[in-house]
Amino acid sequence: MIRAAWKRGFAALLLATMLVTTAFAQTSTMTEGEWWDIQLAQETFRLQRVADPDSRRQGLMGRELAADEGMLFDFPAGTVPAIWMRNMRISLDLVYVDDDGHIANIFSAVPPCHSMPCAIYRADRALRFVLELPAGTAGRLRLMGGQKLQMDELLALPVPSE
Repeated sequence: MIRAAWKRGFAALLLATMLVTTAFAQTSTMTEGEWWDIQLAQETFRLQRVADPDSRRQGLMGRELAADEGMLFDFPAGTVPAIWMRNMRISLDLVYVDDDGHIANIFSAVPPCHSMPCAIYRADRALRFVLELPAGTAGRLRLMGGQKLQMDELLALPVPSE
């Protein structure tokens, strides 16, 4: 009787573990976002585009980046982007880009924030995009304010509604 109860308990635990694992895998896949290749200076970067509130809120928290990867936050019209580095593992360059693809602001080598209050890196006007790159990338590529980025395909996408 104890053996049968133990087997039922083990089977239930195994089933519960499988269900949680499956749910997590599905959630992870849904939050992966779209990946785009973009040319910055003479280098190709693979960017994950996040265009919904939950994905933008999660951002790169708890993640690492390869030297040729980044995240592109796509905001609704009229948004003045404000980024913080709460729960980040790495420093980043934050490149703020307008709806024509021109760089408006760059915050270089922004450090992670491990305790509150965290600094907020705010644009000085409404912008469509914030590009997060590994720290040092903007300087290495000599990115600067006013520079036009080659991102016509991304600019042609519908502006997020929320």
